[in-house]
Amino acid sequence: MTQLNQVTQQNASSSEELAATAEEMSSQAEQLQQSMSFFTLDSSPKPTTSGSSIDHRSSPSRQPPRPVQPPARKAFAHSMASAPDESEFTRF
Repeated sequence: MTQLNQVTQQNASSSEELAATAEEMSSQAEQLQQSMSFFTLDSSPKPTTSGSSIDHRSSPSRQPPRPVQPPARKAFAHSMASAPDESEFTRF
């Protein structure tokens, strides 16, 4: 009997939660409709255009991309040639 009472209370609690959720969703749907009413679409039919008014210019010609060139590197040996000699340094 106790278990039946617990299940009944759980069902009642779930039912109350679902009712509150449904009410909240209804409120949010109404707010969404009010927000969306700001946006309007022109319902008048669009005039059809004749083929003579279409712009027939060709698109600008595209050149193939140039191959990527590796960045220029300085010669490592050349940059080390100007490095000071370690014999001039005093180690502490």
